[in-house]
Amino acid sequence: MKRSGLGVSFFALALAVSPLLAAAETTAPVAPRGNVVDHLYGKDIPDPYRWMEGQDNKAFQDWLKAQGVVGRAWLDSAPTLAGWRTRLTAASAGSTTNRMQHRVAGRLFFLRLEQGKQGVLMQRKPDGSEMVLLDPNAVAATGGHASVTNYSVSADGLTIAVNVDHGGNEITTIEFYNTDTGARLPDQLDNIWGEFSVDWTPDGKAVTYTQMAPAGDQVDQMLNMRARYHVMGTPVTQDKTLLVSGGNPTIAIAPQEFPGVGVSADSDWVTAIIGGARAQIRTCILPRAKLLAANPTWNCLINYDDEVQGVNLKGHTFYAISKKGAPNGKLLTIDLAVSPTLDKARVLLPQSDADVLTGTNVARDALYVRYMHNGEDVFVRAPYDGGAMKAVPLPYHGAAYLTDSDPMVDGLVFTLQSWTQPRKLFAYDPARGLSDLNLGANSPKDYAAAIDILNVEAKSADGTLVPVTILQPKGYKPDGKVLSLLDAYGGYGQATQPFFDPMTLEWVMAGHVYAFVSVRGGGEKGDAWRLAGKSALKYKGVEDLIGAADYMVSHGYSRKDHVAIYGASMGGLIMGGAVAHYPDRFGAAIIHAGILNPTRLAVMPNGPNQFAETADPGTADGFTILTNMDPYLAIKPGKTWPAVMLDVGLNDNRVTPWNSGKFGAALMAAGDTKVVYRTDADSGHFGTSLSQAAAEKADHYTFLEKAMGN
Repeated sequence: MKRSGLGVSFFALALAVSPLLAAAETTAPVAPRGNVVDHLYGKDIPDPYRWMEGQDNKAFQDWLKAQGVVGRAWLDSAPTLAGWRTRLTAASAGSTTNRMQHRVAGRLFFLRLEQGKQGVLMQRKPDGSEMVLLDPNAVAATGGHASVTNYSVSADGLTIAVNVDHGGNEITTIEFYNTDTGARLPDQLDNIWGEFSVDWTPDGKAVTYTQMAPAGDQVDQMLNMRARYHVMGTPVTQDKTLLVSGGNPTIAIAPQEFPGVGVSADSDWVTAIIGGARAQIRTCILPRAKLLAANPTWNCLINYDDEVQGVNLKGHTFYAISKKGAPNGKLLTIDLAVSPTLDKARVLLPQSDADVLTGTNVARDALYVRYMHNGEDVFVRAPYDGGAMKAVPLPYHGAAYLTDSDPMVDGLVFTLQSWTQPRKLFAYDPARGLSDLNLGANSPKDYAAAIDILNVEAKSADGTLVPVTILQPKGYKPDGKVLSLLDAYGGYGQATQPFFDPMTLEWVMAGHVYAFVSVRGGGEKGDAWRLAGKSALKYKGVEDLIGAADYMVSHGYSRKDHVAIYGASMGGLIMGGAVAHYPDRFGAAIIHAGILNPTRLAVMPNGPNQFAETADPGTADGFTILTNMDPYLAIKPGKTWPAVMLDVGLNDNRVTPWNSGKFGAALMAAGDTKVVYRTDADSGHFGTSLSQAAAEKADHYTFLEKAMGN
């Protein structure tokens, strides 16, 4: 494998970019073209914007910031922007959202989001009084960004570990606080990915945690993570590394895998969960008494080819959600005290033909099993004594994005929300039934009275029927005059389910239509739907989206040039593919932090973590798959392109911004099209506050109306 072409030098880039920065307010900086050509697996792959790649690339950062200034000026010149800002700011100001709720030892912990502020970490005590535990807005007031991304509470409820992001890049510090006094404890864990909190030992004296590799020559900070053990009150230099790539011969871990050690309050076993950006997980078990031994022998029950997508532990009973031979999921149990092997597993719940098994929660009284039925969640209570299974009564149809239970307490805590009803927090107890804990979210207005929800199916290119949920003004009869915005993702088996978002609903309240397209690659129809849009079949998700765009035209909602598409992150492959291959089927696209150059995953921070979903560019077959799906490589001159907004958080550590840089530069060079960069210096992959969401959506909707006509 060879690469030819030296590209453009840094000196040449400085000459090309620097004069443009001075004029950036009126002139978009033209991206210099290099002459890099990769010769890989018998293919010649031109990459004229290779110079944009790399960490701390000042030339690219200057170019992108200049593009952001031009994009900002273009948006600010739109007469509708002020109206959208006013409208969405009012919706944001009228919203209070409580999220990340957990019930521990009679206390409720939660994150409260209000307009203009980062989420405040709170607790509600048993007497009903509320107390602020950590207000990141006070931290940010002294300079810089701060936000809470996760937390975990000790089993006695007396100590809380909080992930605090100080840079907007999702790399956090875990701080510890006394929940009675709010006093910060001296313990601190650094360099933690924002989604990974700690697991507490039952006595509350120690935690397990997953830490990113030490800073050094490693460019990709998502590689070589390690699971560690910290004893409260001791120096972190004494923390023991439990799992790391190459660390223990009984539990092989690849550099791109994320290892974690789970500790249960009522079990003598610990679990090692190993995974990443994929639906399946690997799981190994170990007696808790051996956890701190030198190189303990782990029993690895589950590998990726076992197609397990969720596990749980109650005493010596191990639960696994398996999709192997059962795309809608079956629930297996293993008695670790008798036969701790997967081949001895018993099927507790066989596959359902109509419902998709999505999760389990262990409580003292029973196992609570979550199913998805036509995109909406239902729960079944399965008593441990083998008693009759019964459905948990729900007050309305919706999605339960949060479920919470305690193996030492009866019942289940969960949120429930619909497309037009804000989330509520409910507690279910078999003795007392269902109760509203009054700790969900409020709505700035009655959207249910003003919006109709239609569930339809659009036909894809191969005839497959694709679920589409349309949100439209109450009583609207398609007249071909509205703007239709189609939202899709299609990755990792993640299902599109109802969620309440005033920022989305205000688009509909303004007289437009918003539609969610459940393209293949997601999990709306079980694991078969995920596999039908994975890797070499990723193009099927693109075709599904185009089928939905055609539906909006053929059913009289909009003209083609009044249909827009939106996608983020892995959804960028769907949106970018639609722009590159079907530019004449819609009028505009918004791509937020999208993966748009997957052939370069190997050199992309967090890129190797995506190989399982896409393909490995280090193999001939994988490289062919990636070149076929690569939106950046598919942009060729000679077509008429839709208007495109590329929304980029400058601190993004999940999808490096040069994906958007290269794709936009290729589009601008390929023809006369409007490419608008929206950049945010205070966000990473996504913003973290309601005010950031309002500002972003105001820009998105302004872009669509200005680009397509209101």
